[in-house]
Parts: sequence; C-alpha cells; structure tokens
Amino acid sequence: MTRMIKFTKIRYFMFLFSALVIAGGIIGTVGNNGFNLGIDYQAGLNQRVQVAPVAFTASFSGVGDASFDMQSSSAKVEVRSDKGVTNFTYQFADYPTLADLEAAMSEIPGFSIELIASGASSSTDLTSGLSYPLSITADTSYINIVGNDSSSVSIDKVRSSLSGLGNPQVQVVGNEDLSEFMVRVSDPEGSKKDEIEIAIVNYLEKAFGANTVVIKQSDYVGPRFSSSLASQSVSLTLAALALILLYIWFRFKLGFAVSAISALAHDVLIMLGFIGTFGLEVSTTTIAAVLTIIGYSLNDTIVVFDRIRENQTLLKGEKFETIVNTSITQSLSRTIITSLTTLLAVVALYVFGTGSIKDFALNLIVGIFVGTYSSVFIASPVLLGWTNTAQRRKAKKRGVSSKANIIKEGALAEETVALKKITEIPEIERKRKGKRKNK
Repeated sequence: MTRMIKFTKIRYFMFLFSALVIAGGIIGTVGNNGFNLGIDYQAGLNQRVQVAPVAFTASFSGVGDASFDMQSSSAKVEVRSDKGVTNFTYQFADYPTLADLEAAMSEIPGFSIELIASGASSSTDLTSGLSYPLSITADTSYINIVGNDSSSVSIDKVRSSLSGLGNPQVQVVGNEDLSEFMVRVSDPEGSKKDEIEIAIVNYLEKAFGANTVVIKQSDYVGPRFSSSLASQSVSLTLAALALILLYIWFRFKLGFAVSAISALAHDVLIMLGFIGTFGLEVSTTTIAAVLTIIGYSLNDTIVVFDRIRENQTLLKGEKFETIVNTSITQSLSRTIITSLTTLLAVVALYVFGTGSIKDFALNLIVGIFVGTYSSVFIASPVLLGWTNTAQRRKAKKRGVSSKANIIKEGALAEETVALKKITEIPEIERKRKGKRKNK
C-alpha cells in the first residue's frame, strides 16, 4: 500500500487558514459595499449596445411597404404590395463591398440608398439590432457597420458619456473591436424603464455621433420580481443543503452528514467571499455555479467517506485517525486526476468564453480548488472530531476518562463484538447439545 500521509495532523492549522480566508472574504465584500447584484437581483435595465458608424441610409417611395433585414451571410430587402411579396436577397460572397451592395440595391424600384461609409468596406461588417427587420419608409433609415477604429470607443469614454445616469455599470462584451457594451442602470422605483432606454441612446449618440448606437439586447426587471428571485435563490440553496444532509444521514451516519454539510458551507462562504471581494456580478449564473460546486464537492467528499466506511471494516483495531488518513491517501490520486481533468474543460470555457459564460467559468475554477481542498482538510477532519467526541461521551458514561483508553476501548469493543459473532453458538444448537449431554 502507498505510504500513508497524515493529513489530519495539520487539521487545526487548516481550520485556522479557512477561517482567515472566510473572514477576509467578508471584509472584502463589506469594503466593496456589498455584492455587485446583477439585473436578476436588482431592479433596473440591462441593455447591450453597439457603437457603430452609419454605413448607408435607405428610403422607400415605391408602392407598398419595404423592409431591410440581415443574416450572417446575406442582406435582404422585402417589398410588399397589392401584387404580393417580392424578395431581393444579396449574398455577401457575391457583393463583398458596400459599393457592390449599393449598386445592386439601387436597382430595386422605389428603393433609394446613399452610401456614407467607405465603399471599400466589407459588407460582412454590417450590423443589426433589435429593430430588425428594419421598416424602410419615405423617411431616412440608417444601417450601421462595425467601425474599423475601435480605439475611439473605449469603455472609459462610454462610462463618462453615461455619467448623467448616476453610476451605471458598463462591461465590454466579446471582442473589443466590435465596440459592444453591456450597460446596467438601476431603477429601484421600477417606473423609469422608457426614460432610461431613451437616455442611454441619447447620451451615447451625443458622445459618438447621431444614429451610431445599435440596441442589441434590452432586459428590464421590476423590483418585485428581483426581490422574489433573490429569496427563491436563497431558499432553493438551503433546501438543497437540507436534502443533502438527509441523504448522507441515510446513506452513512449523522456524523458523516454533518461533516459533509460543514465542508459545503465552507465552500459556499469562500466562493461568495471571492465574488464579493473582486466585485463579480451576482446573477442567476452565479447561483448555478454555486450549486454546481456543491454537487462537485459533495461527490468528492462521498468518495472519501465511502473509503473510510470500507476501511472501518478492513482496518479493525486501528485508530479512527489512522483510518481517515489511510482513506484520504488512497483516494488522493483519484481526487487530483478528477480535479485536473475538470479544470481543463473549465479553463477552456474561461479563456474562450465571453460575458456570463466567462464569469461562470471563473466561479467554477475557484470552486473546484476550494471543493477539492475541503474534501481533504475540512470534511474528513470534522468527521474525525465528531467521532472522537462521540467515543469520549460513550466512554464517560462507562467511567473511562483517558483519551487513549477511550480509543483503545473502542477498538477492543469492536474486536470483542467480532469474536462474539464468530464463537457464539446459536440458542437452538446449545439446547440440542444439552439434550445429547443428558442422554
């Protein structure tokens, strides 16, 4: 067998270390004025905007109605009249520049187009938003294109331009060259949705030019819904922990259940401290990450506990501390391999992901480290303390006070029960032998 590592020997030091980390997380969160609540838990508007210059203007003066829409590889103009619907589709592969696209769409009867950007610009750089399909009327409509010079559209300039809204939160979305931003403005009263939407566009257009703002996404959460969602998230997390406690109590013993819940509470507190200290947004994605880590950490802890229970039979007569250390050592390779393979996938999500996926992956990375640590240095040592306390209580009732005698007596008691099971003769056999003796 592999040489046993005495993990429990430093359990008090690790308990102190965890307590300091949790305390540091609490101080850091308080220092940041609490958690950075996302739009899910704070009433307000969450809007994804893109700052993009105008590519060309369009208007329609023909018979019927016209609309302009874009897909990933094509642009389409649809004309509806009494005679029916006529579609004009332009594949970007066939019309690679704005000049090619302008020349082709100018042939549509009643459709007027005026090129504003450089004709050499790629037609694939055209961008669309929530207002698409765009209704083209006699009034001028604006079609935007991703700007080549993104340096003039920095996040600091966006924040500065929106300062009139109080203290909005601004975050870059995806590639910086796309000039896309997520803007969140709180609305505690829940009555200024339309005003905030108009104000965001007006402030940005004042800073970057008229008709240069494309609304990509807009979500609004009222105060009643946000408070209800927050309470439900806390309730569901507590309910999950309670069900886990009952399961492990049924599957093992109460001491195992309490130890597992202690480790899970430890993991959640450290994760929340990390999120609060570094100002990460708390959203439904954060709750999903916390619940995922609860499941991951629990699985790791159950593996160690199952090995402890198995070794209680295989290593009869040994101290319970030796059984715990042996079990952790035997499970260590499995724990490390599982953590590393999981980290490979999660790190890939963090490196290549964007937005909420990136935050979710970051929370998982921290949670995997914490969950692996707690299975070894929190759950098992707590179980050891619980078991030793239970043995001392039992010994105290029998008048045994020495700690060494308690452990020794516990081991001897187990051996006595095992020997009794082997040597004990069933009642029927004793009677039968007694009759034979009388005869």
